Amino acid sequence: MDDQMSKIYRTKKRKRVLVVYKKDAYQQYVQEQQDPHLVRLLKRGHPDLRDMQRAHDVHEQALSTVVHALRQLPVDFDLACRVDLRVHRRYHLIVTVGGDGTFLQAARSASNTPILGVNSDPSRSEAVFSAATKNTFPALCRLSMKGCLPEVQLYRLQLRLNGRWLPHRAVNDVLIVHDDPATMSRYRIQIGSLKELQKSSGVWVSTAAGSSSAVRAAGGYLLPWHAKKFQYRPRELYEGRLSRARLRGGVLSSAQRVKIHWLMRRGSIFIDGPHLRIPLRFADEVELRLSLSEPVRLITQTKTPAI
Repeated sequence: MDDQMSKIYRTKKRKRVLVVYKKDAYQQYVQEQQDPHLVRLLKRGHPDLRDMQRAHDVHEQALSTVVHALRQLPVDFDLACRVDLRVHRRYHLIVTVGGDGTFLQAARSASNTPILGVNSDPSRSEAVFSAATKNTFPALCRLSMKGCLPEVQLYRLQLRLNGRWLPHRAVNDVLIVHDDPATMSRYRIQIGSLKELQKSSGVWVSTAAGSSSAVRAAGGYLLPWHAKKFQYRPRELYEGRLSRARLRGGVLSSAQRVKIHWLMRRGSIFIDGPHLRIPLRFADEVELRLSLSEPVRLITQTKTPAI
């Protein structure tokens, strides 16, 4: 085998890793956009801007540690900012550096690829989906590349708008709400054969993985991540002389559906946070169900991760 053929063979045997990282607030608004108000506060030594700068330094150190660790391994890796993420090739492993927002954006592009989350700032970020920190990443990455770490499957929500299935699936939750946060949302909700007109501050629909976040704060239930269930919960549900709600929230099986008939001129579907928004118009119909196909493969350190 000549040298050129040998090089091609070795390249094919190397595993490929995608590193998805976030741009923190300091990098986006101070360094890149040079926001005049924030720059003035920084020059005055405002304590909160100084803390933002320190958080940036901590995040950058974590990202540098991840890159350095990967350079010591027999792998090829690509770096991608979560905002610009477009996955056009297959990877053996996705590494997210940031918090839960970074993980959620990477998970939307993961197709049967395990994800190892790195909490870049444990003192400031909960990052419940992250199994690693900058200190533990080198060892955990080696174990994950060998398939020695357990995984948990996270089932996602699938959405249909006016009879058409959307390409985006939610790992965490979906919020259906009016565009103006001070405006009451008006809609008709249906679960099975039960339907009713409601007024509220919007409707949360959450996966089991997302059950520890916003839907729980709204009064929902904490579910095991691997559960093949999901739940809905109207938030700040209005009840008055003319209305008494029965569909106040609950846990549903994968065979059930949540249907929302939107009755406002403007509205939005937010998928896994504020970055992915689908606009709604009067009389739009939204259907949500739990998809059991192609779950997200989350790498953990235990078979039953803490939530």
